[in-house]
Amino acid sequence: MRSSLLCSSILLAALAPQPQAMSFIPKSARNVTRVAVGAKDWVVKNPKTTVGVAAAPVVGIVAAPLVLGAAGFTAGGVAAGSLAAGIQAGIGNVAAGSVFAGLTSAGAGGATLAVVQGIAGGAAAAVAGVTAYVMEKVKIESEGGKGNGEGLPAKL
Repeated sequence: MRSSLLCSSILLAALAPQPQAMSFIPKSARNVTRVAVGAKDWVVKNPKTTVGVAAAPVVGIVAAPLVLGAAGFTAGGVAAGSLAAGIQAGIGNVAAGSVFAGLTSAGAGGATLAVVQGIAGGAAAAVAGVTAYVMEKVKIESEGGKGNGEGLPAKL
């Protein structure tokens, strides 16, 4: 009985939160909450911009195959007389694993199409996010450099 009580006491002492080890949790939880609430408030105050930023990756993913086709990377290979054909003429022999080979594969609907779509979606999201940030910054500066309770705070 004594040995089990001793083991239980040791286990409880080992599992008890240590103030110095746990000190970061309340602050980080506050930061996460502050960021989440700030993001929610921004979304509520900027619904049109939110839709634009959220739609950008979808547009990038859908547009990638269309842009590839327009550049001459088609399901049948490189289209004659296209931009891709001109690039290929300048390259000569296309090395396996090169960017051009990957774009050719993506144009034909190969495995790299997902990679190209991911890059296009990510780039579109980044451009939309930066555009929203810059638009908000310009709005704040045009109001005298102070936040007006809407959008981002004055300290950016």
